[in-house]
Amino acid sequence: MFYRPLKFGASLKIFLLSFHRWLGIAMCLIFFLWFASGIVMIYVQYPQFTESESLDNSVALEFSQIKYSPSEALGRASVTELPQNLMLVNVIGRPAYQFISQPRGYTTVFADDGSFLHGLSEAQAMKTVEKSNFYDGQSAPQYDGLVNIDQWTISTSRVDRPLHRISLGDADDTVLYVSNQRGRIVQDTTREERFWNWFGSTIHWIYPLQIRRHAALWSKIVIYLSVAGLLSVLSGAIIGVLKLRILKPFSGNFQSPYVGLMKWHHLIGLFSMIVIFTFTFSGLMSMEPWGLFSTSTSPTLQVARYTGSSDVSLELLPDPRELKDKDGVKEVQWKSISGESYMVAVRSLDHSEIEIVDDSGLSGQNSLAVKIIDAIPKLLPSADLSELGLISSYDNYYYSRHDSFRPLPIYRAKFNDDEGTWYHINSQTGEVINRLTKISRVQRWVYSALHNLDFSWLLSRPPLWYSVLTALSMIGLFFSITGIIIAWRRLR
Repeated sequence: MFYRPLKFGASLKIFLLSFHRWLGIAMCLIFFLWFASGIVMIYVQYPQFTESESLDNSVALEFSQIKYSPSEALGRASVTELPQNLMLVNVIGRPAYQFISQPRGYTTVFADDGSFLHGLSEAQAMKTVEKSNFYDGQSAPQYDGLVNIDQWTISTSRVDRPLHRISLGDADDTVLYVSNQRGRIVQDTTREERFWNWFGSTIHWIYPLQIRRHAALWSKIVIYLSVAGLLSVLSGAIIGVLKLRILKPFSGNFQSPYVGLMKWHHLIGLFSMIVIFTFTFSGLMSMEPWGLFSTSTSPTLQVARYTGSSDVSLELLPDPRELKDKDGVKEVQWKSISGESYMVAVRSLDHSEIEIVDDSGLSGQNSLAVKIIDAIPKLLPSADLSELGLISSYDNYYYSRHDSFRPLPIYRAKFNDDEGTWYHINSQTGEVINRLTKISRVQRWVYSALHNLDFSWLLSRPPLWYSVLTALSMIGLFFSITGIIIAWRRLR
């Protein structure tokens, strides 16, 4: 009877060894692919058409062509309250009002004659490209057809589909995708992006189109592969510690019982197990598995109280022809706060001006600041506003990395509700940027911080961020290679 615990311990150890060996054989190649493709993704992101690219490649609006006011355009569409994302943009080289309405999705009313956009012809899609700053007059664009989805448009919004695919014929072999619904460019890729993303995002995210187009299946594959990876790491860590021979306690003098490649696998595994575990765990958390980060409330109604969009008088919407300075304006956006509408004239992401018509006697920006501060409590009227501050620099909860743009300064409003809600609001335009709850702030740490090393002190030093993330990934890559060789020897 005194030997049963020993026998049980020995049996458990044998089980762990067998479990880790065969699970490791199954997972070692997956770990190698994750780390190798992760290194590629540090330097080459999945193709995305950013708001900055959209503005940089748009031409200025021709205000002289505008014959219809925004209220007249909405009236032609039988819209009775301020819709989402109402803006004046160039569509096929013409000024047009564009907005989201129910149940149509995107609706486009041309400002020059009041007609509607009902999809694009091949010629119109080509003209859209030629009227953009992508076209330099020297290349020879070629129409490649209408596609619903391909490898580089997986993340493109469904409301933009189908897409006209056009090869620009430039030195970078740029391919542009034009939304048939909006008549605007929504994606661009270059030869270099496409090449590296076959070795980067396509592998790392398990993003082959044949799998990714089945969203539920893709999600399960990523989640359960991540779980298997965690079990492999944990079982290996336990075995690694049990096998370690400590020659002198507390002196750091220890020895592996293995030789050759097994010794390297053992010691590197012990050294890097926290890194590999956190990368795998945070990758799992990025999928928001099993509803772990779901919230009980939606921000839609909260933001609607702040904007008061249902109370906006469409007849009083400011007319873009009345802008004081029209030079170089590429978009005009209509916003509202507490039921009062105003215009935002956009030239670039970091250059926009507001026009507010009121009798306060304040300048436009000062008047907007008063409206924002007065309206913020309406976001959560049943909770107290515990803190309101103007944030002028990035921190751990509001930051930018790579080519993403986030405006500064912004207001941060903290409420004392059950979900611990925070709101970030653009101080220059009054637009709500995002909402953070307690659970989403937890996800920020267990996913973004652990997986992307999104720590403010690192992000503020890009060369250091690139170096640290690359070095940690290389450690995981080398460890994976030792596992592959050991697995091959075992199977052979």
